[in-house]
Amino acid sequence: MISVFGIRHHGPGSTKSLLRALDKLQPDLVLIEGPPDADKEIEYVANPDLKPPVALLVYNPKDLSQAAYYPFAAFSPEWQAMKFALQRKLPVRFMDLPQAMHFGLNQMEKDNIQLPIDQLYRNEPALSPEQIAMRKDPMGFAARASGYTDSERWWEMLFEREENTDDIFPAITELIENMRADLPAKSKREQLREAYMRNVIRKAEKEGFQNIAVVCGAWHAPVLQHLNRYTQKSDNALLKGIKKIKTAATWVPWTFNRLAMQSGYNSGVISPAYYDLLFNNSEDFVIRWMSKVAQLLRSEDLDASSAHAIEAVRLANTLSTIRGNAVAGLDELYEAAISIFCEGHDSKMKLIEKKLIVGDRIGDVPSVIPVIPLQKDLEAKIKTARLSKEWKSTDEVIKELDLRKASNLLASHLLHRLHILGIPWGRQQNVSKRSTGSFKEIWKLEWLPDFAISIIEAGMWGNTVLAAANNYVVSKAQDAKTLPELTALVGNALNADLPDAVQELVHYLRDRSALTKDVEHLLLAMPALVDAVRYGSTRQIDISALEAVIENMVPRICIALPNACVSVDEAATKDLFESIIEVNNKLNILNNEDHLKSWYQALERIVSTPKVNGLLRGSSTRMLFDKEYFDIIDTVTKMRYSLSAANETMDAARWIEGFLYGSGLLLIHQPDLWNILDDWIDELPMDNFKELLPILRRTFSAFSGPERAKMLTLAKHGQLTANESQENHHFNEERAELVLPTIKLLLGLKH
Repeated sequence: MISVFGIRHHGPGSTKSLLRALDKLQPDLVLIEGPPDADKEIEYVANPDLKPPVALLVYNPKDLSQAAYYPFAAFSPEWQAMKFALQRKLPVRFMDLPQAMHFGLNQMEKDNIQLPIDQLYRNEPALSPEQIAMRKDPMGFAARASGYTDSERWWEMLFEREENTDDIFPAITELIENMRADLPAKSKREQLREAYMRNVIRKAEKEGFQNIAVVCGAWHAPVLQHLNRYTQKSDNALLKGIKKIKTAATWVPWTFNRLAMQSGYNSGVISPAYYDLLFNNSEDFVIRWMSKVAQLLRSEDLDASSAHAIEAVRLANTLSTIRGNAVAGLDELYEAAISIFCEGHDSKMKLIEKKLIVGDRIGDVPSVIPVIPLQKDLEAKIKTARLSKEWKSTDEVIKELDLRKASNLLASHLLHRLHILGIPWGRQQNVSKRSTGSFKEIWKLEWLPDFAISIIEAGMWGNTVLAAANNYVVSKAQDAKTLPELTALVGNALNADLPDAVQELVHYLRDRSALTKDVEHLLLAMPALVDAVRYGSTRQIDISALEAVIENMVPRICIALPNACVSVDEAATKDLFESIIEVNNKLNILNNEDHLKSWYQALERIVSTPKVNGLLRGSSTRMLFDKEYFDIIDTVTKMRYSLSAANETMDAARWIEGFLYGSGLLLIHQPDLWNILDDWIDELPMDNFKELLPILRRTFSAFSGPERAKMLTLAKHGQLTANESQENHHFNEERAELVLPTIKLLLGLKH
């Protein structure tokens, strides 16, 4: 005898009805809709350390882009059916179309290879609008016909919230059969799946099983219940010629969030956490749910008393009675919570939805389940780096690491290595471009179940995280086509503490930098190399070889840069401007006298070359003035020349933009510079002033509020004298004496 139980995937009501039906039937074989590729993994369901939500991962070891997940929660009918069979030592199998054939079909479709089933679709009749709607969402169509807005609500009302007897399954099969009768042929893939499932049932009968329980999605129940309507010959014909690709399977942790429909999972449910509570506490789940709401809000320091919980329970039950429902459902719980706990506002409900409707649970997979060596090494490294708590969390966790602490340094290395391998568990927070680095890193951590396949994919590079990251970086270095690509890899390798990879990269850098003639590439590469040399000690890596690369690159940059700045377009000028400023900052951090001397000479050549864009000449003048390479007299002369009437007005405006980049304090403290600028603007024709206004506004808008306020005050006075400037900024020696001891203490100087 064959008994078909059409269930809803992840439906707790279906699960309870199914367990009662199986207990009454006492089958000698249980067949479940699932991938036969993973039959050997079913035995692990009996292991108490395999804690749902978990998922079966079936993949192609030779092409990891081909992978499929089959998630299960504790309340999933398929999960409980497996446990039922294993507890009673009954044979249990999956019966759906194997992923080996799904992957084969994908390849055949890509190669446009025809199958026998394609013949059925050549003369398929056109569908009516009603048929199109029904085929797209048959359950939704039935729900709308019953007066419900969506299939989730309809199925919940009919099958999940009521304690149905096992007689519900024939009724479901009859309902689906009537729906399917109004539809023409299904999709090709669905027909193949159902043909394969029928063949599995026939095979079980031939093996001598007398009482077979078939657990499948409700939509498939009619075509499996009535085997006599289909011949094995026709089913074999449909399946003929399908290519099979070898697969592997394992269990991986899953999350309630990924089980939810919001995550894009087609067979998901809206409310995993709610269904979990309903499955385990069906009699008093309203009271329990409201109690959890109160506890959750109190944990967030929000007002939620026992009185709130009592009133919310009463309101939910009252709403249920008014609507003619036997028990309160999710809609009633939601409305009662928002009315009583949230006082009609939905701001608090976001927290309730996340924790108590969708849920934040993550599953666990025991170590006895075979995994690749890289997975084992990763789990060990996570424990060593003291990141186990973050690994088990489904929330985004902000982690601040102090690299002077051994465990924090290990954590940083691990996160950087995983990032290299394409497993972005941690996302390092952005820092200012002007940041000179520190001993701290801030990471936002969120572990996703999808990383399971990424770990398998990364396993091709090595059996440990260290080896895999090393091999990956070296491989990428061989493929790198530009010097900036290589220097970016150097930065990644240093952050990840990959000394072997760094040594390989140094060889590539020496060769590539020696052959690189493009000064822009040299400029782009320099900041990463300086950072590597400057902060390598923090990472405890020998960076002496990189210093030799910098020694070679700096003179070449200084020689070629002035000519590279001549007669370039606006886009290239902007790129050069940003690169020059960054390289200037980095070289000043290194504070190598020879490098700085060559660099300042290069900037001086840029300043004195007329065909260089004013933005570059102005910024170079400012950098040389800030480092006292130019004194105030030189700077005033340069500014007066650049803003003279003989020069183009637009070029003068760009000079001002470059010269004032970063700060306008020197205009406040240097009256000569202020007066030149004031005269220049005063003498501009109105048409020219309107044309230049966007550039000037952009320049001055970058200054701080106090700077702009002071400049506004100065502008009211017009021209400044040196005495006026000194009066405005008088140096108070008595006040300075008060802070000197503190400054000496901070600098470690003797009193």
